[in-house]
Amino acid sequence: MSAEVLLQATVQGLQMGAIYALIALSMTLIFSVGGLLNFAHGDFMALAMYGALALYQSFALDAYAAAPLLFFGFFLLGFLMFRRLVQPVLAAGVLAGAQLTLGLVFVQENFLLMVFGGDYLSVPTVLSNKNLVIPPLTMPWPLLVGSLLAVVLAAILYVVLMRTDFGRQVRAITQNSDAAALMGIRIDRVQAIAFGIGIGLLGLTGAIIVAQFTLTPAMGLDFTLIALIVMVIGGLGSFAGSMIAGAIIGVSESLGSLLYGGTVGAMIPYAILVLVLLFRPHGLMGEH
Repeated sequence: MSAEVLLQATVQGLQMGAIYALIALSMTLIFSVGGLLNFAHGDFMALAMYGALALYQSFALDAYAAAPLLFFGFFLLGFLMFRRLVQPVLAAGVLAGAQLTLGLVFVQENFLLMVFGGDYLSVPTVLSNKNLVIPPLTMPWPLLVGSLLAVVLAAILYVVLMRTDFGRQVRAITQNSDAAALMGIRIDRVQAIAFGIGIGLLGLTGAIIVAQFTLTPAMGLDFTLIALIVMVIGGLGSFAGSMIAGAIIGVSESLGSLLYGGTVGAMIPYAILVLVLLFRPHGLMGEH
């Protein structure tokens, strides 16, 4: 196998890894401030992709133009959902919250199946079927733009968490919620905003990568599993760890599929997860 083919697969793996990292970071944000493991995480992004499809079919609105609308719409959805649905259930314990999100998986998947049917669908955009050729690389524009925007969004999220009052409140709650409450931080408000931002990022991400995927109602499960793998490998709550883990998973998945076929390639992220749990249970960048 030529070096050019391996380089092509590696670059595409890094691009997918950036997208995986952003999905994992939004899941990490929700988990850090609320202790909620959102098993419906990927299904929210699938819902955003179908939302981009609905906007295109109804108003001929390109997915990239629809991305800001989906961000604000999903932010509001996440904020209200936390206030009215998640927060009361979390009072009964983390396990109850996890069961709630599992229930949301079935609700969202069946909703999509009922509204859009079970056929494979795609969303055309201004970048569909277009490639950037930089010999020896040929990069699909939808994947390239999606990965670059994912890096930009991850950087913005990092700045928000490290340089703003809201970010300091999030970090305070993550470190010690009781002490944060004693310092006057309204924990429920911060949790609701963080949940809204996490879901809003999924709305935005779904729109910017929708041209790269074929839509099915059950596709959200794959995104949830990848986000969990990246989050655990990188270390719970670690920003840098999620970025590194995303790159590792993206490249290993791409090279594995190229060298050994799609089935084996899909297994490699899980094998890496097992090895990390065996030898570094707290993740690559996690703290004890």
